[in-house]
Amino acid sequence: MTTLRFRLPGRVQPLGAWLASLLPSLDRRNRRRLIEDGCVRLDGRIVDRSTRDCPAGAMVEIEDASDLLGDDPVLGVHRRWQAIVDLPPWRSGALEIGGGHELEFTCAEIRGALARLVLCGEPSGAADLCEGLARASMSVVGDLTHGGLGVAGGPRLAPVEDQGTGSDLDWPNEEVWASDAEGLGELIVSRETGRALAGGHPWILPDDASDPATRHRPGALVRLVERGAAPLGWAHIEAAPGLAARLWATGDLDRREIPSVESRVARAIARRRGLLVDGATGGTNAFRLIHGEGDGLPGLSVDRLGPLLRVLVAGRASDGFRERTLDALRVQLPTTPEGDPWSVLELLHLRRSGLAKIDCVRWVEGGIERLEAAGFETRGDRFFVEERGLRFAVDPGWDAPCEPRPGYGLFVDQRENRERLALHAAGGGRWLNLFAHTGAFSVALLAAGAEQVVSVDLSPRYLERLEENLLANVDRGVEAARHETLRGDVRRYLEGLGTEQTFRGIVIDPPTAAAAGRRFWSVKQDLEPLLHLAIDRLEPGGILLVTQNRAGPPLGLERVLERALRVSQRALSSLEPAQAGLDHPGLSGFPEGDPFEGWMLTLR
Repeated sequence: MTTLRFRLPGRVQPLGAWLASLLPSLDRRNRRRLIEDGCVRLDGRIVDRSTRDCPAGAMVEIEDASDLLGDDPVLGVHRRWQAIVDLPPWRSGALEIGGGHELEFTCAEIRGALARLVLCGEPSGAADLCEGLARASMSVVGDLTHGGLGVAGGPRLAPVEDQGTGSDLDWPNEEVWASDAEGLGELIVSRETGRALAGGHPWILPDDASDPATRHRPGALVRLVERGAAPLGWAHIEAAPGLAARLWATGDLDRREIPSVESRVARAIARRRGLLVDGATGGTNAFRLIHGEGDGLPGLSVDRLGPLLRVLVAGRASDGFRERTLDALRVQLPTTPEGDPWSVLELLHLRRSGLAKIDCVRWVEGGIERLEAAGFETRGDRFFVEERGLRFAVDPGWDAPCEPRPGYGLFVDQRENRERLALHAAGGGRWLNLFAHTGAFSVALLAAGAEQVVSVDLSPRYLERLEENLLANVDRGVEAARHETLRGDVRRYLEGLGTEQTFRGIVIDPPTAAAAGRRFWSVKQDLEPLLHLAIDRLEPGGILLVTQNRAGPPLGLERVLERALRVSQRALSSLEPAQAGLDHPGLSGFPEGDPFEGWMLTLR
């Protein structure tokens, strides 16, 4: 039994009229039968009459529809194809299709919310191609089986001759999405969503009492209206499985009253004015310029790494303002504080189901040559930046364009904590850095005057980068003889220490979850027992810095530390928050936007 599934264009029309235009082989009597038998669903709900107006952008599903499409044209098997699809975030990559085949694709042409792809690879048929594109959220226009835009004339798919350009497909003459008409989009949300927004949470989550965000193009700006109540504000559509939209402005505002992208960027830059000045004097040139929701630019982050702006796209809501954000940054910061031209690298850290590999990293402006012209030595995939006069290698990701990673080897959100500990390390002592990563804490402690630092991590790649960072700071007071690198599980390391082995301070900045040989590390399950072990290894007056970046609500580290102290029977001198700096601003009611939860404990 075949089920048809297609998305309606961006205009309102009765269901019967849609079925008549898209399925001409279906007469009125059979249309009525399908509806009366409960075979037609609109956005997941059964439709009971053909006169029902269909919302623009709605999804239609028709069960028991084996004979409704008529005869498909015989397109055969070909090595090169072209297809018109919903505009994807990707511009090139490889697609997985039936039989284990891969087809490389490039975006050859864009018209509004649609794109024409050219696909090349092993010989493939139209059916496999349509299915593969649909799995990758790039449904073919006119493909009424796999969620394509509902237009008459069949799938916009055709083979490309060996020497042809593939530009002869029939583009639909329709408003493609519900909110394609500028400023006319509206998203009705539940009262529960209204309460969450009133509490300061900027995410609109999908629920049964809200309209589907999938009726709108990702990135579209829509007015939020609570069902049966007044407008709540404005949001940009995300349309992801677990996230409908991201808040853009609150209140019953006219669109012209919404703070502009340019004003948001200006406020973000003003907040980092001190860091920009430090960079000009050679102290710090690695920090966050734009921090997503915290700076009113949801789903988008921009890090300054020397003369490089690294743009991290974490959500498609930013499709609606990403280019304006970069334009505003170029206008308001035409050069680096040192007077060098910027290079801009963009990373799409987005869900990629049904795709073999995607070019997620691209140069928007400049490149490696421009970095080197600014005096930054590049070594393959990385170069060095500075934090408070210390040098650290960063890997922005240009050397692995199909592996978009949110990190680049230096957690700039921990900058303030490194300074906090450096003040205590000036008095010497033996220090321990667990989950050492690439060793930024270790370098900062040694440079400040720690007598010895022990760094423990399981990853040989991270430890290799740690050694590189140590060598890069020899002329800044970092002596390799005062450092010990250990590859291993941090729990086994602490369990194997003798009672006489204690530390002036311990740093614990763990991953949320990770494989650890035959064991598995989980913050939720394993952090508290680890804290017991660590507190037992602190000397009197010792310091413990612990942070966790677990997704979702905070773990409650303050309570966890208090329990660990009671078990260890150690006396507490102070317990203070250890938060990120001003370049990572948070929002009240939105703990998910904080880079981590952190506390610094000092014993008596």
